[in-house]
Amino acid sequence: MAIIGEFNTDSGALEKRINSHEKFGSTDINDWIFKNLEISPALSIVDLGCGTGKQTIPMSKLVGKNGKILSVDISQESLNTLLMKAGQTKTQNIITPLCCGLDDIHNHLNENSFDRILSSFSLYYSQNPRNVIKTIYNSLKNGGIFFFCGPSKDNNEELKSFHNKIKGTNNSQLSGGALFMEKTGQQLAKEIFGSIDILHFENRLRFDSNEALYNYWSSYNLYDREIENDFFSEAKKHFEQNAIFETTKRVLGIKVKKQ
Repeated sequence: MAIIGEFNTDSGALEKRINSHEKFGSTDINDWIFKNLEISPALSIVDLGCGTGKQTIPMSKLVGKNGKILSVDISQESLNTLLMKAGQTKTQNIITPLCCGLDDIHNHLNENSFDRILSSFSLYYSQNPRNVIKTIYNSLKNGGIFFFCGPSKDNNEELKSFHNKIKGTNNSQLSGGALFMEKTGQQLAKEIFGSIDILHFENRLRFDSNEALYNYWSSYNLYDREIENDFFSEAKKHFEQNAIFETTKRVLGIKVKKQ
């Protein structure tokens, strides 16, 4: 499975990525996620790997006062940020935080208890995803939906090419997350749930300065300290000749239903 890297549990880096997607992107991933989760009022939902609340906070508004959301993350710092946001939006009574790793959720989720379970950019950090998906299956009510998503094989291909050129490499291997989403995750979901729907999402990011591009690159695991100065220099050269640097966030989603 993917290795948890420097920025995967860093709430500050996570907020930077989210802000970049919102400021320089063209499409909101939450609209796509919530459509596929089929969210409605009064549902009970688990948000696995909830981070600082990118999905939890808006979902709490959609399920309303009669709904409930169990927000699970391995980072207490991220959960603290989420709870601050919940207080600001007056949704704290709907949200229950749980500081827990994915591989320990079997100790916390009761069988046949939840209507929906979401894992956005997190499931592939499990050391034993088969057991995690089995726990998810058992925890869903009949008719319940599990939706998980993560990077596709060509996610941010433009930025990766820019990075590799600076580094002097030609790394075409799939990352742990993309490999999981394209192969292992699909196989396990089909094995445990019986059938799957494969869905796709794209968000085109158009950065307008070398600082904006650098901030995005330096906030997730493509970042490489050894080429930090070179990256900033090459980004500056790019914007001396171009108004925009464009890369596309390409996401793969898997939707399954407990029959």
